[in-house]
This record gives sequence, structure tokens and C-alpha cells, in this order.
Amino acid sequence: MRSLLPAALILSALLTACPQSTAPGANLPLVTTLDFRAFDAQQGTLKLRPGRSGVLSLDAEPEYVAVSADSRRAYVTLQESNAVATIDLNTATVTAVRSLSLKDHRAAGNTLDASDRDGRINLQSWPVLGAFMPDAAATFTAQGRTYLITANEGDSRDYGAAYQDEARVKTLKLDPTAFPDAAALQADSALGRLTVSTADADTDGDGDADRLVAFGARSVSIWDADLNLVADTGDLIERQMATLRPTTFNSEGTTSTFDTRSDNKGPEPEGVTTGVVAGRTFAFVGLERMGGVMVLDVTTPATPTFVDYAHLNTPAARPDSGDAGDLSPEGVLFIPAADSPAGKPLVVVSHEVSGSVTLYAVEDSGRLTLTGRYQATPFAYDKGVAEISAYDPASRRLFVVNGQTGGLDILDLSQPTQPTLSGRVDLSTHGRAANSVTARGGVIAVAVEATVRTDPGRVVFLNADGTLRAPPVTVGALPDMLTFTPDGRFVVVANEGEPSADYGTDPAGSVSIISVSKALAAK
Repeated sequence: MRSLLPAALILSALLTACPQSTAPGANLPLVTTLDFRAFDAQQGTLKLRPGRSGVLSLDAEPEYVAVSADSRRAYVTLQESNAVATIDLNTATVTAVRSLSLKDHRAAGNTLDASDRDGRINLQSWPVLGAFMPDAAATFTAQGRTYLITANEGDSRDYGAAYQDEARVKTLKLDPTAFPDAAALQADSALGRLTVSTADADTDGDGDADRLVAFGARSVSIWDADLNLVADTGDLIERQMATLRPTTFNSEGTTSTFDTRSDNKGPEPEGVTTGVVAGRTFAFVGLERMGGVMVLDVTTPATPTFVDYAHLNTPAARPDSGDAGDLSPEGVLFIPAADSPAGKPLVVVSHEVSGSVTLYAVEDSGRLTLTGRYQATPFAYDKGVAEISAYDPASRRLFVVNGQTGGLDILDLSQPTQPTLSGRVDLSTHGRAANSVTARGGVIAVAVEATVRTDPGRVVFLNADGTLRAPPVTVGALPDMLTFTPDGRFVVVANEGEPSADYGTDPAGSVSIISVSKALAAK
């Protein structure tokens, strides 16, 4: 196997002899790409979930970036490792990697429905642990303190014949001491169908499963700045869905798929963003499988409370018919009132399965009101036509990653009740496909993976009309999520570094920090 283990790779423009600014981070080069080799020796002590290599820097797959309001610190979710890395943006260093530990589904308020073969909603306490494994994350401030909120989706390492770390409970040999009632637990109507981690099962090396660790926590969690758990929503999401959407509970958004996701991550909270409305802080959570957006009031971080749930769908329709409405929210974006084309706060939700983008107005109470919807045509089921989106207030344009074309679709939101397609951006000269997009001050930054996924990717800088703004910047392998820092100094990129299909090449996961001023000044 050819392993790519670059040191903290630094690609920089030459500094001139002119006096340099002493502002924090001002002397960083064009791009600094950080890996996690410094933590390899600590894999055991850090208690991170291992992958095939057992080497932290190779197994880590950075998924998402959230930046503190003061632009000093970035939090990077390492989903498959069940961890979050903290980065000091002023010094461009990884200061910590922290395991998020496990959630106990035996505890009160942590029930889950674990079977897709019992034909009903069946929330129970089970001898199961959940690895938080967040996908998206966002920061917010309360009482002058920084908090991180995570959507605990969960994800396995599934590379076919090369490597898999998942199995159904009924296929495992359960330790008789830990599970004296193994036969009953392994029934399809109990835990038998539940997908769990093989990498976390055998804690004493004797070949049987001493514990059952599910992928994801089916919840949203709030952490303090040092990643201490402040609050977790427990079974709130599943309980609310059981009440509000009993015919599409743990489904893929339709009645025909009722309960089919109970054995595998349930409602699957994937996306999350936050916004302040009328003095209160709300979190907007996209449920990838069930669909829809849940609103939580997180003004008091220790006690998040349910506010609303919205889902524009026709549950009885066939998912692939084009008539089922919004399916599988991938991107959730908050637009504050000051930037909104509607004059009030908006939440924009892009859906990868239905290829639709839906706008909701956020009332002072946090409740959502449908404002407008765009449906890509011709309808293309489950082609990733509408994935991540970013908004430019000056042009009132929304930039949407189109996974089918590999480029960007530009939507005109000047009439928010009727979003319209106004243009497309072809990015094929820069790589295989766009994965994410972010916008600030009329600059649009797009993460583009290389033609060979294990090669270094690029960040492409565009103007709001879709034309090239500056030369692309080379980053790590498989750049996924990226974001501007609130102060606009940097673009921070999570480079997943997934292995090739045969696991012959395994690039290191990494995080790139791009100096925006240097990128835009490059020729």
C-alpha cells in the first residue's frame, strides 16, 4: 500500500522584504495544510475509533469545520473517529484531538427504536452505546461563552471487500457475561437487525462482542469550548417524530419506507446551523433520512428545547416519482434578517435526493413559515442535484453544489417566494466535482476534488457572477466542507483524505487554512 503522509504541508507565496503586519495570523502563507501525525502516538490514550490502518493521521477523515465568532479557533469533526480536532487559527496548529466518548442507550431519556422488522414505533432502552460521530457542527455564543453544537449522524467505514467496520447484531458472537440474554437480543424484532461497529465490539481481544456500539447518537449535542458535554437531546428527535410524523417515522420521508431506518441511524440528524432571532439563539437541524428541519431553542445551552419541525412533502407519493416533495436535506443555511431578500430571517434547505431548495421564514418565536421553493428540472432522483448552498447578500444569489453536474447552480433569490435558476458554473477544468461552497463579501469559494480522488484537491475562488476571481489554491486530498472565518481572513477546508476503493492509496486527512488576502492577490 502506498501511504501518503505529508508533514504539515505548507505551500506559500514568497514573503517580500517589506515590514509584515503583527496582527494575529497575518504572517501565515497562502495556504497551510495541517495533518494529524503529531497525535499518532496518542491514538490509544485518546481512545479514538480505529480504522483499517490503526494510524490516527491516516484514519482521520475531517468532515466539517465550525469557527468561533472571534475567528481564533476552528473545530473540525473527525466523524469516523468519533472525535473533534481543535485548531488555533492564529498559529495554524492543531492544539487538540478529543474523543467524544459514547452515549448510553440504557439511560433514561436515551431510548431508541432499533428494529426495522417489528412493524411499529418501538422506543425502548437497550444495552447499546452510541458513538456520537457528528457530521455538521456550528458554533454560537451564550453569556459571552463559545459553544459547539453537533448533529450526531454517525458513519461507518465501508470500502467493500477492502475494509468494513459494520455488522448486524445477529451476526455477532455476544459475550455471555455481558449479554446473558443474547438469544432474545439477537431476534430481528429486538436488536438483531441493528447495525453496529465491529471496531468497537471486542474490548478484551477474546473474539466476541463485549459491547454493542451503534453509529451516531440520533441526537444533537452541545459542547463547551473545551469539548466538555453540556447537553444532549437524548431521544427527543425520535420521540418528536413519533408524535408529529407517525406514518413516516424513521423512514426516508415516505409512508412506503416507514420504520426502514430504525436499524441504521434512525432519523439521521446530519446538518445543523444556528441563528439569532429576536434575541434568542435557535439551532436548525436537518434530518437526512426522515427529511425536514427541526428547530431547537439553544439560548440556554444546558437545556435545549424543541420549537418546531417543518417538512414539505407528500408522504404517500413514491420517492422517485417527483411528487414526494423534499427528500434528504443535505445543506441547512441561515440568512439573518439584515442580509435577507425577504426582510426577515430565512432558513434555506437544499435536498440531495429530491433536487429541491426550500426557503423558510423564521418567526420571532423560532417557528418556520414556508416562503419559496425551487425544484431542479428535469427531476433527477437521488443524483445530488442540490447539496450544499451558500448565499451572497449583495447579488441576492444562492450558489448550490450540483452533484450530478459536478458544478454550481446559481439561483436568483431576489424574489424569495419564487427562486429561479439564473446560471450554472462549470468547474470541470479544476477537478472532478465540487463538494462544498461558501460565500463572503462577494467572494465565492468552492471545494473541488481532484480527478483522482486521492490526489490533492483545489479551492476555486469565483465572483458572484460565476467567473473566476483568482487562481485555484491547492489543498489536501478530497476537500469537502469549507467556510470563511467570521472576520474574513481565512477559508478553512476539511480534507477528508478517504482511501482509494481498493485501499491501495490512503492519503492523510488534513485541514487547509487559506489566507484570503493572499489568494485574491495571486496572479
